[in-house]
Amino acid sequence: MYRIDPITKAIEVTRGDILPLSISTTNKDGSPYTFQVGDVIRFKVFEKKGCDCVVIQKDTIIETPSTFANIDLTSEDTKIGELINKHVDYWYEVELNPDTVPQTIIGYEIDKVTRKPLEKIFTLLPEGGDKK
Repeated sequence: MYRIDPITKAIEVTRGDILPLSISTTNKDGSPYTFQVGDVIRFKVFEKKGCDCVVIQKDTIIETPSTFANIDLTSEDTKIGELINKHVDYWYEVELNPDTVPQTIIGYEIDKVTRKPLEKIFTLLPEGGDKK
């Protein structure tokens, strides 16, 4: 099971499940950005308040110009650590061309009105173990 909140961009996924993501962004003028052939989209999940502890990193290379980039996490990608008995929150970010002209398109930001941090939350939900 997975769920993505369209407003906060919070992601919930059951450990061991697939997670198909469709990423989009805008130009400075607000128009949709068109990803170009060869663009790299990097999706990273890391420990909450531990940005140096990356638990998932997945790169996708754009093959056809499009206003959406698809990132498909496999069941192996979402099997973070051992079995869990309650949800675990991580943070995540998405970068465009991280190794050449890096630009974070989804990630940690500060609310313009309240000045409070707006982390992008990736919640890993428990999966059932296998019968032994």
